[in-house]
Amino acid sequence: MQIEQLEYVIEVAKAGTISTASKNLHVTQSAVSQSISSLEEELGVTLFHRSRTGTLPTEEGDKVIQKAYEIIMKIQELKLEMQSVKMVVKGELKLASIPTFMTFLLNPLAAFKADFPNVNLEIKEQETQEVVNSVNQGHVDIGMIAIHEGLKDKTEDLEFLPLIKGEMKVYVHKNSPLAIYDTVTPHDLINQTIVMYDGDYVKWFVNNFLHQFGHLNILFKSNNTDVIRKAVLKNLAITFSPDWYPSNHELPSKDKIKMLHIINHHPVNMAFGLVYSKKRPLSASSAKFIKYVEKAFQTKNHFTN
Repeated sequence: MQIEQLEYVIEVAKAGTISTASKNLHVTQSAVSQSISSLEEELGVTLFHRSRTGTLPTEEGDKVIQKAYEIIMKIQELKLEMQSVKMVVKGELKLASIPTFMTFLLNPLAAFKADFPNVNLEIKEQETQEVVNSVNQGHVDIGMIAIHEGLKDKTEDLEFLPLIKGEMKVYVHKNSPLAIYDTVTPHDLINQTIVMYDGDYVKWFVNNFLHQFGHLNILFKSNNTDVIRKAVLKNLAITFSPDWYPSNHELPSKDKIKMLHIINHHPVNMAFGLVYSKKRPLSASSAKFIKYVEKAFQTKNHFTN
């Protein structure tokens, strides 16, 4: 049974003929007739007496029509109620994100804006510490950052909601001498040419690495992930990156790039997610937006849509 069938039944009862009902509904007579016949077959009753002079409800038809009216009214009430909810959620929603994850915001932002058009959105692209400061100072409602061990003590006043988790890996071109292995040690990396993303979580990892193992040959740093990707593609250098990136297409396809696990080095775990203040209650728009982001990241192909 479909809502459309109930709407057709109601309109035929009001119009008195299928031809008039079809005109009012802007569909063909055969579509109305077939829809009603299908409903009659499903319910096992005849809904209308059809004749040359008109279409009149049967006794069973009168009961079905009454119920159809009630169902359609409830549906309309639900639609109005949902519209009123959308109208209630209004005001401003201010967001800040590290550059790497701005792309991830697009799908949940589009869905949220479509459902809550009265919320004014403001989005800032900032570095990690700027995002943390903006949330702590109340300049933005929600931030999107990558959390690592070196940042935890700076986010004590923030609630962190992880969306994806990963571990730092090394990515090399398939023609790199390192590509014959599945693992790499810190000492294997010392003589390699490296390009690195100029973001807080990678810089923290590299600085920690330098402190423990000494010099690294860093060709350049960039916050342009496409430049880093092309440098690895050209076998110009290798790079560090959390292993959530292949799904994001930030790194090339597996037939050209190989991911290596770092051994003889404690695992460096990282998580990307949302941060918001523990000291201020979430607004209605903030709470709803978080649900949209969570849903987007739970979708199987959320990185590639």
